[in-house]
Parts: sequence; structure tokens; C-alpha cells
Amino acid sequence: MAMNDPHVVALEYLIEHGPDVVDWSRAAPLDEEEPSFRVQAENGRVRFELREHYASQEAARSAVETDYIRNWEFVVGLARGPNAFVLRFDRSEIVDRNPPSGPPRLNARASVGGFTASANLAPPTPPALPELPPATIKRTPDVDSMYQRYLGHLEGREPLPGMAYFCLTVLQKMGGGASNAARHFSVSNKVLDRIRRLSAYKGGTGARKEDGREAPYTPEEEHFLRSAIKTLIHRAAEIEVESGPHPGRAKITLADFQ
Repeated sequence: MAMNDPHVVALEYLIEHGPDVVDWSRAAPLDEEEPSFRVQAENGRVRFELREHYASQEAARSAVETDYIRNWEFVVGLARGPNAFVLRFDRSEIVDRNPPSGPPRLNARASVGGFTASANLAPPTPPALPELPPATIKRTPDVDSMYQRYLGHLEGREPLPGMAYFCLTVLQKMGGGASNAARHFSVSNKVLDRIRRLSAYKGGTGARKEDGREAPYTPEEEHFLRSAIKTLIHRAAEIEVESGPHPGRAKITLADFQ
């Protein structure tokens, strides 16, 4: 039966994760107040209790997922790796604020299907759920393109040199050119130059150029490239919120990756 004045009270999601990832269903409960909703998580479920009025499940999901859930998954995925923390929509709670008669009528709509991740025996138990995404993070298309390439590398779908060079190119574009990127992101020129040299002239069998095939990375160089790219993707997401460099932001230097 159609509702006269539908109002979405809450949205609920299931927490999914890949094999060998912490079992979030065993984490301590979370209950936090955000500007637009209350977030409660327990036993592998997350509930968003909405403060604003949404007349449809689709509109409510768009408001919660577009900027908030995507940013939450981004922050956790960047820190912990692919499929570490994914929220899959499960159900909505909707009431009719103007029912024909009697008390407000409740309607629950649930999703159908979807992938339920499995985990190997006894994955480590986290002491708490991941912290909520800070307001200083914005997952723009440029940031997301680097993030997806970074995850693709961790999943074995892309060689390290190609991923690092792609991200460096995007960072330079975001920063207004190669000469301005260091100032824009508050990062040492030495960091960007080392990423450029390693991604262009080394890499072993995964090298971008022929002369790099005879120069495999050392473990220290691999660690530097992965750590530096991860750090700069996070910095790029912060900069996008501010629309420019922040004078008080700590400068990223080579010493941060030793």
C-alpha cells in the first residue's frame, strides 16, 4: 500500500570484508553522533539514523553513501588494503507520517542478493571498528582514480612502477604542474623526484621502460614507493577539502618513509 507521507527513519548496512581481514562483527560497538545522522554499529551491522527528511529510500541512500560511506571505505581501504571494510546496503526503515488512520505505519525494505565475504579461521579480532571518516577527507574523481590503481596494485593486477607513475602524474595535474605540486601538497621535492626516478628507470620485470627490466627494486625501494603513494593519496584527499595548500600542514619528507 502506498504511503501518504513516507519518511526514511534509518538505513542499515552489513559490514563485509575479504579473507584474512579482521572480523568486524566481533569488534566493540560504536555509537557516534554526526551532523546529519546517528551512526550505530554492532555485530557486523551499521545503522544510520537520519536527522533530515527523505521521502524515498533512494534519496536517503544517495545522501549517506555518496560522501560519507564512500569516504569511510576509502580511509579504511587506504590504511588496511583492499576489501578490508565494505558496507553493503541491507534494509531501510520507513514510516508514513500521515497514515489513513491509526499510528504511523512502518515499512522495511531490504536488498536482495549481494556478495557475503568469507573469512579464514579465526581472523584477528579488532579492538574497535574503524574510526569514522573525518570531515577533512574528500574522495574526488582524481583521488579515487589513484586509490583504485593503488588497490589494483595491492591485489596483483598492476605492477608497482606503472601504478606509482600514474599516481605521480595525477598529483602533478592536481597540483598545477610538476613544478608546483610539491608546494601544493606540502611535500619535499626529493620525495616526488624519487618516485619519478624509481617508477621510470627501475622495476625489474614490471618496469615501465626496457632499461628498467635489468634493475629490480630493492625491498627498501618497494616499501618507499608503496608508502609514499599511499601517504600522498591521503594528502590529496585532504587538499581537495581545503581547495589548496594549508600553511600549517606538516611537510612530507623522505624521513617519513625510513
